[in-house]
Amino acid sequence: MKFTLILTAVLLCAASSSSQKVSVLNSEFLPEIDQETRCGATIEADAGTLIVPNVGQSIEPGSICIFTIHLQSTNNFRLNISNLDVSGDGRDEDCSDAAVRIYSLTNLVPSDNGENYTFCNDSPPPPSGSLYLSGNLATVIYQSSMNASLNSGFTLNFEGIAFQPIQIIHESSYSSATSGLIRYPVEGEYAANRVTTWLIKTSDANPDLEMDVILQRMDIEECEANGNFSINEVCLCDALILYQVTGDGILEDKSRLCGSSEADVVIEGLGPNFIIAFFTDGIQVVGAGSGFEVLYKPRVAPPTTTPQPTTTSSTPTTTTSQQTSTPPSATPSPTTPSATTQSSTTRPPPTGNYSTECGGVLTGTQGLIEYKLTETYRNFERCLWTIRTPYRSRIRFDLNQAEWENRYDNIQIYTLNSTGVRNKHVFSLPVPDFVLLEGTVALVLFQTDYSNVGTGFSLSFTVDDGFDNSLLYFEDQHRIVEEADGETFRFPENGLYRNLELSTLTFIQPMYTAPLTMDMNITSLDLEVGMDGQCRDKLHAYMLQESDTIPQTNHIVRVTPEEGICQTTDLNPGASFVRSYGIILILATDQEGRSNGFELSLRSPVIA
Repeated sequence: MKFTLILTAVLLCAASSSSQKVSVLNSEFLPEIDQETRCGATIEADAGTLIVPNVGQSIEPGSICIFTIHLQSTNNFRLNISNLDVSGDGRDEDCSDAAVRIYSLTNLVPSDNGENYTFCNDSPPPPSGSLYLSGNLATVIYQSSMNASLNSGFTLNFEGIAFQPIQIIHESSYSSATSGLIRYPVEGEYAANRVTTWLIKTSDANPDLEMDVILQRMDIEECEANGNFSINEVCLCDALILYQVTGDGILEDKSRLCGSSEADVVIEGLGPNFIIAFFTDGIQVVGAGSGFEVLYKPRVAPPTTTPQPTTTSSTPTTTTSQQTSTPPSATPSPTTPSATTQSSTTRPPPTGNYSTECGGVLTGTQGLIEYKLTETYRNFERCLWTIRTPYRSRIRFDLNQAEWENRYDNIQIYTLNSTGVRNKHVFSLPVPDFVLLEGTVALVLFQTDYSNVGTGFSLSFTVDDGFDNSLLYFEDQHRIVEEADGETFRFPENGLYRNLELSTLTFIQPMYTAPLTMDMNITSLDLEVGMDGQCRDKLHAYMLQESDTIPQTNHIVRVTPEEGICQTTDLNPGASFVRSYGIILILATDQEGRSNGFELSLRSPVIA
């Protein structure tokens, strides 16, 4: 079986000859399967098109194809499946017979809450538009039907959408041998700010093959718990994760490990296909660790008794997921950050964690806004940035440089939580100045009034120690609206919203020389309501207005009740219809129950 991969950036498909790049990998039992019969690859690129199979070639019925995709200098995937036909000879509503499954791999969310999509003929991807997946590492798994036609396959287009000034180095290896030894690093201590994977993809000729994986000489940094982390969270800093790909093409997070131990950690009875992923954070700690060794080989019967790891700080921490072989829902999960749907009346915001534009979404543990730093800004400017620091509990903002009209022009910082706006800080001159605020997501508003101007500013943000364990998911969208004519927006765009989600959706007109506004009307609202009639999941809405105070600091005003709303009957008169130059919507969900979300329309009013 062959595949075609068309790339617009760097690509590496590592066979055994290139596996020395990140490890010592010795094959002991069977020779490598050549590229002609391989059903998978490792991909290192910022954009590309994956076509499976190639023209004139076919995939053996019942095969499992596995691809890992490492973005190189960008973050967060934009995906589009332009062709999909994985049909067998009957209906397959739950995608159990054949499917294309896409997973985000990360150590920053619990093992049973990772993002994923599942598609098949009876549950196809959206006919148009993009899908989004957070992070910079994805796995694509194709489960071929036992009754597949010769034309079965798919075409997947991918690209990274967020530039990261601080590079995360990605390395990957592929092996089809049924036995081998991985040593990482070969010598010395492992490096910070890296993601490394080893894809072990053996032949489909023996799907019943069982493998034993033995992890030896574990020496990996743990987070300093200080009583604040559960056993599942101590591996947030650096983590070694073992993923199994089941016979029905489902990715299972089998074990997460960190810490140090001379005792072996043995995982018995794995299937023939699995992925080992090693994540290190951006902090270089002297003496963090000398890494690990992984020995994998066919299982020997009867199995031998092996030492079991404990969960103290001196031994590896192992978390085993409780997933079953039931395929995940065919309904795609909405995805995250900086995912912005474009239309003819919107323009894309800056993405990543550096911006010189007037507004956008910045995602990361640190970032920088430099807006008109050496230029003169104009009157009536309105710039709004969403700052997302995934799962961190506090954000520090440093105003490094600024020269605006004090008291009338300024920067306002708002942090958000499930109750809406949580904290507020207004930066005034002189600089430098800083503030430390509670929260994992914040809004930065730069506003100028009708007279007198100055030069722009430099504002940086960094995360503080600590994690917010109350959230699992988020999605931030930002739209700059020059003109709207009855456009409809739905959140989430597809499927149901998620549990323990805190997401934001902002609309803004960046600058005006007349009292131009936009009208927002909430046309549909379907959030979870408890048996007592109280809202379990909530929508909070705010509008941007001219300040009624001097200094001018009162620009964001709530338009929904303090407790939020979950159904249209909760709307106060006028709350469903807002006329403003900016609109902020916050969706906050609890840990149970999901629904369809909300829909709204935007229209630019006619000025007589």
